[in-house]
Amino acid sequence: MAEQPIWHGSFVAELSPRAQEKVFAEAEMIADNAGTIIFRAGDHSQYPFIIKSGQVVLEISVPPKGRRSILTVGPGELFSWSALVEPRIENASARASVDTEVLRIEGDTLMKLCEDDSSLGFEVYRTLAKVISSRLIATRLQFLDVFQVG
Repeated sequence: MAEQPIWHGSFVAELSPRAQEKVFAEAEMIADNAGTIIFRAGDHSQYPFIIKSGQVVLEISVPPKGRRSILTVGPGELFSWSALVEPRIENASARASVDTEVLRIEGDTLMKLCEDDSSLGFEVYRTLAKVISSRLIATRLQFLDVFQVG
């Protein structure tokens, strides 16, 4: 990918230039208009996505409160990491909150790259673990707010 945006403080920024090149070589650019549902909770997860531009809101359904946003991610951020972790089912829904461009990578392809190149695999999954950890903390804080009595 010739032109790369600035990825400061993101999933992509954590990857070495070599890893970025290998991952981006397998990526397909997708444009989503504001309001587009990218996937729904419970769907089979096929693709991890990296945002090139725009924003994506991750949402869950909280009966009886309805749909609630749990996280908004922007350029350089990964979402739908479930495509790389069994049972490969989406845990939340994703919606483009503004016109958005995302890089989509076939999960099976990325996992095969990681298996074939152990240093790439270590780097991708180490970075993925950081994403998962930070998302769990953010989601916990959001749940505290969502379930607040009052």
